[in-house]
Amino acid sequence: MKLTSRDLPQRLKQEGVPCAMLLYGQEQGLAARHATLVRRGVLSAEDEEMDAESHHGGDLDMGRFLSGCNAFPFLAKRRLVLLKDADQLAAPARDVVIKYLKSPSPTSVLVVLAGPMEARNLLRKSFEAHKTAWCVPYYPLEGRDLSGWLRTTLREQGFAADEEAVTLMTERLEGDARHAESELEKLVLYLGERRRVTLEDVLESVGGSGSQNSFTLTAAMCNGRPGPALTILDGLLDAGEEPLGLLGMIVQRLRRLIQAGDRLGRGENPEAVAAALQVFWKEKAEFFSQVRTIPVRRLANGLLRCQEADRELKSGGDPRRVMERLVMGLARSLNGDPASGGASGQTAAAPRRFLSP
Repeated sequence: MKLTSRDLPQRLKQEGVPCAMLLYGQEQGLAARHATLVRRGVLSAEDEEMDAESHHGGDLDMGRFLSGCNAFPFLAKRRLVLLKDADQLAAPARDVVIKYLKSPSPTSVLVVLAGPMEARNLLRKSFEAHKTAWCVPYYPLEGRDLSGWLRTTLREQGFAADEEAVTLMTERLEGDARHAESELEKLVLYLGERRRVTLEDVLESVGGSGSQNSFTLTAAMCNGRPGPALTILDGLLDAGEEPLGLLGMIVQRLRRLIQAGDRLGRGENPEAVAAALQVFWKEKAEFFSQVRTIPVRRLANGLLRCQEADRELKSGGDPRRVMERLVMGLARSLNGDPASGGASGQTAAAPRRFLSP
């Protein structure tokens, strides 16, 4: 069943949490926030240790996943099973999730999180066609949608904002709810005991144009600018961004560049390609410039670097060091720097786990 991100909170209040839901798209900040909302609707703080579990699509243990979905809750009325990075599922693992969806456990809630998914993606199609499961896309917040989100978020925290203050925040924070949330936290600290946000408050405390977000990180990296890319990365990590989440955004960018190049090579119209891959309109010129200038072998080798970084992060490597090496290496190798080392000088097949739809 298709549902908009705008309608999700109200539907949860009216109907409760469904048996399963897919939250996917480019706007990962709002998707994560809604996943937290679902979690709170299913479990209390006391229930989480016994009745919640999390899986990653890139290395899904299918047996453990199914056991978790079909297990009976210990304390809560229903268990919560979270599947992250579902756009990285290999075909066999994806098929397992689709098969489970045909007969989901009545005592579990499956929440699936993913980046952008094409309309033909089988997992997305299965959720869209399901009678009770929800399928919710998340597009970059801009304009009126972002203004409404800012007002709602401030109101939930007990603040009111002047209209010109909301207008300026919308201009400065467009496109990334995670960055916007961190900027709102700074604004709240700046306000202290005051409960009304003025234009002057925004001018003093809210950063301009949201320069440190995951989209500008991938853009700087793919444009061969290692210095700015590392600066943005440091800012994101200092602000509390999860390294695995940032890695997922990098993988999505590389994969979409490969897919776009393949589609254009088969004669598809660039506008149709942009729509299929959900390329934000403000990104189109830069995105297609990268498609034209970065050879597919470098993108494939970039995915191999991401695979290695994923392995290091999950085996206990220092997150900042791992991500800095990855971003520096990609910024150099994608643009043909012979000093980048690694696999950049070889032709490599893109890792299937990162390319499968």
